[in-house]
Amino acid sequence: MTISLFFGRLLSILVTTALAAAPAQDPCVGVPGGCAPVNMILPFVPVIGSLLVGLAGGGAVLFVILGGVQMIMSMGDEGAGTKGKTSMLYAIGGFMLALASQALVTFVQTRAAPLATASTPHLDFMAAAVNAILSLLNIAFVGIVIYAAVRLVIAWGKADAYQKAMQSILWAIIGTLVINAANAIVHAVLKLGL
Repeated sequence: MTISLFFGRLLSILVTTALAAAPAQDPCVGVPGGCAPVNMILPFVPVIGSLLVGLAGGGAVLFVILGGVQMIMSMGDEGAGTKGKTSMLYAIGGFMLALASQALVTFVQTRAAPLATASTPHLDFMAAAVNAILSLLNIAFVGIVIYAAVRLVIAWGKADAYQKAMQSILWAIIGTLVINAANAIVHAVLKLGL
């Protein structure tokens, strides 16, 4: 009996000691952000985006130079000159697309951030959408004018190519004036409070 009493008391002492022990230390102490899930990729996205745009810019410059060399070396051969022009246009178009994609992501991030704390999110969303569309259309205007200007430069004196480029610039200007005038009229009417 004394042995069973001894082991009984030993067990009770161990149980009370285990229950009275300090709680286990938080395993997340010293971990940045604690145990909350952390997106480890997010900080690298802007760096990767800048790297890819830089590579696209370098590639575009390389292909513009290659296209220029092809145009110079064509020596009057229409097929080789057209190949050089096409190379230049695709290089410039690809670079513009790379820049536009990065600008679009940044644009959406800056426009969407204030909507999270808006008191009237549906109205603020509509206003942000209208402003975003207006900004994107103005950017498209600049892109069309640049594209038409490049077409003017490489028209090689062809009247029809020159005329098409001039028409593109004219209609881009007219469209931009109409869009911005409509926006100004809407804002003026809203400010009047009618």
